[in-house]
Amino acid sequence: MKKLLTILVLLLSFSAFTQNADSLMMRKIFENAISSNDAYNNLRYLCENTPGRLMGSEASINALNFLKTYFEKLDVDSVYLQEYKADSWKCNSTSVSIITSEGKIDLSAEALGPSAASSGKGLSSYVIEVHSIDELKQLKKSEVEGKIVFFNRPVKNTFTETFQMYSDAVGQRARGPMAALEMGASAALVRSVTSLSDDVPHTGSTRFEDNRIPAVALGVESAELLSKLLEENENLKVNIKVDAEELKGITTYNLIAEIKGEEKPQEVIVVGGHIDTWFNTAGAHDDGAGIVQTADVLRIFKELKIHNKRTIRFVAFMDEEYTQSGGKHYANSIDTLVEIPYFALEADAGAFAPTGFTFTSTVEQLKLFQTFKPLLEPYGIKFIKAGWGGVDIYPLKKFNTPLTAFRTESHRYFDLHHSANDTFDKINFRELQMGTTCISGLIYLTDKYGDW
Repeated sequence: MKKLLTILVLLLSFSAFTQNADSLMMRKIFENAISSNDAYNNLRYLCENTPGRLMGSEASINALNFLKTYFEKLDVDSVYLQEYKADSWKCNSTSVSIITSEGKIDLSAEALGPSAASSGKGLSSYVIEVHSIDELKQLKKSEVEGKIVFFNRPVKNTFTETFQMYSDAVGQRARGPMAALEMGASAALVRSVTSLSDDVPHTGSTRFEDNRIPAVALGVESAELLSKLLEENENLKVNIKVDAEELKGITTYNLIAEIKGEEKPQEVIVVGGHIDTWFNTAGAHDDGAGIVQTADVLRIFKELKIHNKRTIRFVAFMDEEYTQSGGKHYANSIDTLVEIPYFALEADAGAFAPTGFTFTSTVEQLKLFQTFKPLLEPYGIKFIKAGWGGVDIYPLKKFNTPLTAFRTESHRYFDLHHSANDTFDKINFRELQMGTTCISGLIYLTDKYGDW
């Protein structure tokens, strides 16, 4: 009995020592993160010098080259561009005007990707307003043919969770134009999916198959003005001009940088975000912040001389916004005879205050991750739970790789998302670096204690 008590005391003492050592390391990570301007300055550069980083743009390549140079100066073990080919789309300009007897009223608008281009002086037609795809489908095709379908459904701000608010409303943008095309419409207008009542349009992807029509997002105030004028005159006409083009088989890249593991280098822990943005935005929160936060993990590990057992690999994924080709190509490039995709973390929820991590993993793996929560709580982590792991890392699921998404306070995220509002001045340094702390801490603990 006395021997057993002695063993228990020793085990408890070892556990307390380990916990204290990890707490000290978390403190070191935090102090390093909050004292460094690298991530903040890198994000400033991306926003101010490479806005509109849609795949295929010169800005997207310039952003990759900037980060590659940064990692070379950081002297990581390996940094390179992973080349692949994919189709993309480019928008040069968009305009929408209400045609009146007294002239025209310009509306605030941006094309959705991949909108068809309009020809000549643009497309002019009557407008039919609906509030959902279901409402559109209840109409006769003869009522819709040749007209511009205007989806004018506001987001429901009564959702407490803004990502649920977005999911509830985004269908009209993602599937509405295709539904309008199937009904014979000549074009589609979509009220911006945003929680902010300004007149800045929020673009995004929409799904077409073989054929396309011009598809455009309107600022909220413009959408409300058009709706009001349609009430007064149902025979109102609108002119839409979209100058856009398809880009076939372009060469593009993911950026990969890593520090090799000292004990199990073949086991790879991925951290990253997406380098691309829509053409109309600097992409500060979506997803410049996720890029610089996860890049900072490698800097912190090097500066603190953390002896990582496994390889820590940063990936700047191209093309999350359009067809997610970067994440798919990265996963397809993995040779499991050479390496094991051990764990992956994606940061793509903005640089607001940290709140938690959601995991796609086994129950046993999640239980291990949840043991890290007390160590991460002082830096803002309120939850570690099952949930979505991330768009770019999702293709790694075929390897049974546990995936996690970094989560932040999201109340302002959809004020900015996919719009010209998403600029560097919306970034708070301390919130950015608190996120870096939590991400780096989770990677440190996973590398140290992960065993699956």
